[in-house]
Amino acid sequence: MFRVKRILRGSPIAITFSYVFLGALWVLYSDKLLLYWFDGAEVITQVQSFKGWFFVLATGTVLYLLLRKNNSVLELAFENLRESNERFIDTFESAPLGIAYHRPNENWIQVNDTLSKMLGYGKEEFRDLNFEDFIHFDDLEEGRKMDNELVEGKRNFFKMEKRYKNKSGDYFYGLVHKSMIMKNGEDPYIVVMLEDISEQKEIRKKLIHSIKEKEVLLAEVHHRVRNNLALISALFQLQSMTTTDERIQEVLQDSLMRIKCLSLVHETYANANEIAHINFGKYIEELVQFVDKTFNKNRNITLKADIDVMQLNINQAIPAGLLCNELLTLSYSKLSEQQNKQAIEFKLKEKGNRVHLLITDIGEKSPLEQDESEAENLRALIIETLISQLQGAIDHSSNDRENMFSLAFEKRDYKGPSSTFASNDGFQITNN
Repeated sequence: MFRVKRILRGSPIAITFSYVFLGALWVLYSDKLLLYWFDGAEVITQVQSFKGWFFVLATGTVLYLLLRKNNSVLELAFENLRESNERFIDTFESAPLGIAYHRPNENWIQVNDTLSKMLGYGKEEFRDLNFEDFIHFDDLEEGRKMDNELVEGKRNFFKMEKRYKNKSGDYFYGLVHKSMIMKNGEDPYIVVMLEDISEQKEIRKKLIHSIKEKEVLLAEVHHRVRNNLALISALFQLQSMTTTDERIQEVLQDSLMRIKCLSLVHETYANANEIAHINFGKYIEELVQFVDKTFNKNRNITLKADIDVMQLNINQAIPAGLLCNELLTLSYSKLSEQQNKQAIEFKLKEKGNRVHLLITDIGEKSPLEQDESEAENLRALIIETLISQLQGAIDHSSNDRENMFSLAFEKRDYKGPSSTFASNDGFQITNN
C-alpha cells in the first residue's frame, strides 16, 4: 500500500515536469535546427511534416506509458482493496462473537454467521425479526432504554447481560456490547457484539454454591473449636477449684492462659476478612489486656503497651501469640507482689518485613523457689520451641531491677498447618 501511495504522489509530478521541459526544448530549438541543417522551402516543409508526426508519435507513446502505469496502479489498489475486503468479511463472518448492524428502529442491516447460528435464524430471516422475537421480555425495556441513550448521544457504548431465546425456544445468557456509528450524509446504525456466557454463568453459580457450602462448613468448624476450647477451659477451672495445692493451681492457671491465647487467635481468625492472614496487632492488644486483667488484680503494676497495626500469616500468628503470652506472663510472675511501684513495657513493632517484640519488666524480683524451677524449665522449653517455629532470634538480659526480652523474626507466608514449618534452623538465644 505504501508503494502505491508513493507512485500516485511522486510519478505525476516527475512525468509532468519532464514533459514540459522536453516540450519547451522542442518548441524553442527544433525550428532553428531545421533551418541550420536544411535549405529550400520544399525540403523544410517535408521535414516539418516528419517533425509533426514524430511529435504525435512521441506524445502518443508518453500517453500510452502514462495510461499503462495508471492502470497498473489502479489494478494494484483494487487488488489491495479486494484482499482487505475479503479479510474483513472473513473476520466478520468467522468471529467468535455474534456481530451485527441494525438501525435505531431495529431494522437489521447485516448479521454474521456466528450470530445467525447462535440464535438459529437464517440471515434472510433477520429482516423480519424484532427484538421481541429473541430477547426475554423482562430485558427488553432496559435494553431499549440503553439504545435510546446511544442515539441521543448520552453514551458512546454500553454492555449488559440479557436473556436470549433461540429459534427452538431455548434461552441462554448473553453479554451484549453496543456502540453507535454516525457519519455525515449516512443514516446512523448500531454495532452489536454478542457473546454467549451461559457456561460462565453456570460455572459462577457453582462457584457461589461451593463458596456458600465452605462458609457453612467453616462456620461449623469455628463453632466446634470454640466449644472445645470452652470445654477444656471449664475442665481446667473445675480442676483448679477442687485442689488446694497452690503450685497445681498456678500450673492450671498457666494452662488456662495458653488456652485463652489460642481462643483469642481463633476468634480473631474467625472474624478476619482474609483466610491466610489476621490482624495481629489487634489480637495482641486483646491478649495484653487479658493478661494484665488476670495477673494485675491486687497488684500495682503499670502496663505500657505500644503495638503497631500489622497483618500476619496465621501460621506465624499462632506461635507468635503463644510466645507473647509466655513472655508476658513470665514478666508478671517475676515481679514481687510486695512492691507497689512496678512497670511492664510491651512493644510490638513492624520494621520493613520484620517483626520486633520488646518486653521489659521493672521492679524488685520475687525469689525463685525450688518447686518453681520445673515450671520455669517447662516455660523455657515452650519459648524455645516457639522461637524455633518462627525461625527468630531472641536476646535476654536481666538484673535485680530489670528483666528484658527482645525478639525479632521475619514475616513469611506459609501454607498448611503451622507445625509443618517448625525447624531448629536459625534459632538463636543469648543471655547477657
